[in-house]
Order: sequence, then structure tokens, then C-alpha cells
Amino acid sequence: MSQANIPNITPDITVNLDDALNLLLVSVALEELGLSHIINAEAEKLQYIIGTLPGLSTPATVSDLLAINSSVRDTIAQAIKYEYLLSNKLVNIIDTPLRGATGATGDPGIDGTTGNTGPNGSTGATGATGSAGIGGVAGATGTTGTTGATGATGTNGLVGPTGLAGVTGSTGASGTTGNTGNTGATGATGTPGITGPTGATGTTGVTGASGVNGNTGATGATGATGICLCVTGPTGPTGASVTGATGVTGATGVTGVTGATGATGTTGPTGATGVQITENNAFLQFPAFTPLINPGDPIPFNTDTTLNGTAITHAPGSTDIFLAPDQTYYISYRTKTELPTPGNIIAQVGLELNGAIIPGTNSTSQSFPNNGQAITSLISNTIINTASGAPSLLTLNNLDAVARSYDLTTISIVKLQ
Repeated sequence: MSQANIPNITPDITVNLDDALNLLLVSVALEELGLSHIINAEAEKLQYIIGTLPGLSTPATVSDLLAINSSVRDTIAQAIKYEYLLSNKLVNIIDTPLRGATGATGDPGIDGTTGNTGPNGSTGATGATGSAGIGGVAGATGTTGTTGATGATGTNGLVGPTGLAGVTGSTGASGTTGNTGNTGATGATGTPGITGPTGATGTTGVTGASGVNGNTGATGATGATGICLCVTGPTGPTGASVTGATGVTGATGVTGVTGATGATGTTGPTGATGVQITENNAFLQFPAFTPLINPGDPIPFNTDTTLNGTAITHAPGSTDIFLAPDQTYYISYRTKTELPTPGNIIAQVGLELNGAIIPGTNSTSQSFPNNGQAITSLISNTIINTASGAPSLLTLNNLDAVARSYDLTTISIVKLQ
């Protein structure tokens, strides 16, 4: 099987090891920037569907909320996996050994001189190989005779010393990353114009009369049959067949007049505005690292980004969220924590309602190996019904066996109609 050939690329592109490493670092940075845009888009998707961003004219249904939440959760899970691959890629680039310039080539050794040719004589037994000596100058050729004994082999010239290895060049400092520009506000969508009704179709014109067919020409006379005298006589010639002339094509009928366009119908009345099923909603967060949260204690929320309606109550900085009785709520949260030692360490949080864990809302994540600290994300969601009587107390608690500090903690709550 023949080997593949590298195509001729013009102009020539020369990339040394340092250039290749810098290009790989730039590719990692660009991929990280792309992931950050994806995560930001998923966050804005959630804000849009719960009504914290402008533009949603029709309220979201429960199925819409669950579908969007599932989509966002799957996207974030894939982003975390890809982030792990980028981390390994960055470690491999940084651990690549750098090489200095190739040292100068050593001087070649001195060639030995050629030994003298022995005298001619009778052929004797082959002598033992002597030690390698310095080759002498080529002697004169003797007269032809019997082959003499083999002369001793000259010693090889000394090998020149290996050149010193070049000094490894210093690595240039990495350039600073520029700040990400602010995202421009989305322009409002214009209201679509009403489509007018289609006009009535005009009547079809009268079809013109068909032309008269021409007369058929007369058939030629049949030739006379020969007299039979035991032998069949020759067949007489076929009479000529004259085709009649084609009749004149009739004139094309006049095209009918196009009917008048029908009048435009009146615009129907505007329908009544639908019921807003998500008018009670909240988006609370603690955008930085919290203080250490002891095992079993709730996590505080110091920023009420969105708090609409009267069915959800919270004071900034408090751990307690109060929900109105006899209501149905959709709740989702997310947070993350840094674990000081990578690998085989578990972090766990969960939602509690009136002091009891809401089944299925605890989120457990085991850290994966990394250089330095390990970061693990915790995400969950649920739909609950509150009891009758007094308002219910909702909290997000540290379910780990040790105290931990949590970062970028958020919780979204929507009362369903």
C-alpha cells in the first residue's frame, strides 16, 4: 500500500513549537468564551420563560416551564463535560517540554593515512587481523604476481565531540484577556398587520367555436385482377389514393372580461386578554461566596432580583421564603461549591418545606480530578402543593456532613394558577 502524500501548500507556513503552543492556548480561550456565551443564553432563556425579561406576550404554561428547564439542564450538563475536556487540554499544553536551539555540529575526525602495499609473493595462509593503525600514504603498485598476504587494517579516525545543547529560550508572558462587551438590549417586536381577505375570482370567458373539418378525399380505384390459367397472374398496380385538403381552422373565441375584485371584509373584534398564570414569581440569589454554612443549616439569599405578586414573601439577606397556603408552585435552584481536595468528595444540598426535605430535590455531586481545587455544580427542580392554614416556610439547606461555602446560588419560584 502506498503512503499518503502531504499536498504542496503555497505560500510556505512555518510554525515552531512555541507558536504551536500559543495557538493551542488561544483555541482553549476561544472555546471557554463560547461556553460562557452558551451558559449566559441558557440563563436568559429561563428569565424569559418566567417573565423576568420583556417580550413574552403569552404567559408560559407548566409544560413550557418543564420543557425549558429540562433543555437548560441538559445543556449545562454537556457544558460541564466539555469544560472537563478543556481543562485536560490546557494541562497537556502547559506540561509540554520546551526545547532549545540545536547545538553546533562537532568537527569531523582526522582521516587515517593509507598503509603501504605489501610485496608480491606466493599465497600463504591468511594472517590474523592486526590492531587498527594509522593508515599510511598509498604506496606504488607492485608487479603482478601471486596474491600477497592481506595488509593490516588501519584504525578509524577519532569521532569529533558533540556540540553543546543550546540554552532554552524563556517563555513570553501571556497577553491579558480583553473585557467582554455589554450585550445590547433586544428591540421590541412590531405588531403584525392584519391580512385582508382574498377577492372573488372573475368569471371564465366564453370558449371560441371549433373550426369546420375538411372533406375526406376520394379513394383511388382498385386495379383489375389478372386472368387465372392454372397459374396466378400478376397483381395489378394499386390505384392512387388522393388525400383531401385539410379544412380551415376556426377562429379563436374572444376572451371573457375579468370580473371585478370583491370588497374587503371588515376586521373582526380583538379577542379578550388571557389570564396571566405566572403573575406571582420570584428570582432570588446570592451572587458571591456565602459564609460557611454548617451541616443542616439553610443558605441565605441577599438579593431579590425579581419578586412579583403577594403569594411569595422574602426579605433580602434572609434564609426564609414564605409561600401562600393552598397553592401550587414550581421551584428550581442551582449552586456550586469549591472542594479543597480533588476527587472522591461529595457535596449535597436540598429543599426543605416546613423543616422536612422535599422528596427528590436533594442534589448530590462528586468532584472529579483536576489540578488545584475541584468545582462541583448542584441543580434540581420540583412542583409542590402548600398546606392549608398558615404560610409554608421554604429553605435551601446544606445537607453535607461538613460546613461549606456556596457560590452563585439562585432559586426561581413560580406560583401556578
